[in-house]
Amino acid sequence: MEVKVRKISALFVLLFLSWSVMAQETEEKTSVELSQQVINPATLAWQLQLEEFGIFKTNNADGFAQNFRLRGIIPLEKGKLLPFPQLIRVIAFLNTAPGGPTGLGDITINQFFILAKESWGQFGAGWNLQIPTATSPELGSPQWELGPAFTVTFTNLGNWQMYWIWQNFFSISHNSEYGNRNVTALQPNIFYTWSNGIYAGMEPLWQLDYETGKVAIPLNLRLGYVWAGKLKYNAYIEPEFMAYRSEGFPYNQNDFGIRLGFRWYLPIKSN
Repeated sequence: MEVKVRKISALFVLLFLSWSVMAQETEEKTSVELSQQVINPATLAWQLQLEEFGIFKTNNADGFAQNFRLRGIIPLEKGKLLPFPQLIRVIAFLNTAPGGPTGLGDITINQFFILAKESWGQFGAGWNLQIPTATSPELGSPQWELGPAFTVTFTNLGNWQMYWIWQNFFSISHNSEYGNRNVTALQPNIFYTWSNGIYAGMEPLWQLDYETGKVAIPLNLRLGYVWAGKLKYNAYIEPEFMAYRSEGFPYNQNDFGIRLGFRWYLPIKSN
């Protein structure tokens, strides 16, 4: 199984490097404004995102684990029925449990409506749906989950940018069998961008279990590079460690891992 995981990781790295080389052949000058548009999670742009999270240490478990994430983002302009721009994000996982099986994880669908856009940034709200598609109990939740989501973006900060994404997941099926699963996740995104397309920052996912009040607070540091060719590109590396976890917190058990990510963007139109 460990050999299989290594092959999956090696394939991703190979794909990552090959696309980087191809993109750099048509590289154009990257500005701070372009970089900030690309790394802004609320930018209205078609996107395809690949991310490999290699987990080298897991709480109370032995063996290498990994989460491979495929995320597609669909932007929609204002319509007659809903007069707000919106982003639909579809997220799928191929996971490996520490010392356990490899298989599909849960699928998550997010929809954010951009309700206000001001000189300081923008505000959005929407919903999340988590679908229990995991092929093994170790790879996901057995319950359907639904909840509201909110996002606030601050962009008028010079080379700095700050985004806050707040998501909630409330179990709506099998509660009598598995118990209530009511979790909130807050993701602070703070980035500094240089004029050469290099950026650095953090976007950890902090979680709170509404039922018990227990929390998980990981911290990470992302170093990335944005460039432009026929499309827009974003590549990054991101080590992450668990800074604090309440005793008995049942969900995020990752103690240390490293993410490698690569993202494609269709040309972004100026609004």
